[in-house]
Amino acid sequence: MQDEAGAEESGTHGRYYAEYVRLTSGEPQDIQGLLDEKDGREWHLVGVAGGFPEGGVMLFWDTQRPSFGRRAP
Repeated sequence: MQDEAGAEESGTHGRYYAEYVRLTSGEPQDIQGLLDEKDGREWHLVGVAGGFPEGGVMLFWDTQRPSFGRRAP
């Protein structure tokens, strides 16, 4: 699996982040590792689009930390 990160590394994205991932091996562990990494940042997967050439998928993330109903002071 190859992650085509550019904006993520430079920190120039807004609340929502679209990430293209090319699946090279097709192993579920590759996707699981990526999901675990983003979960550690408290990002939430909000959408997936597939059907791209060479088996790629687009993952759409909500990068804002969840508030769980709390209000800002």
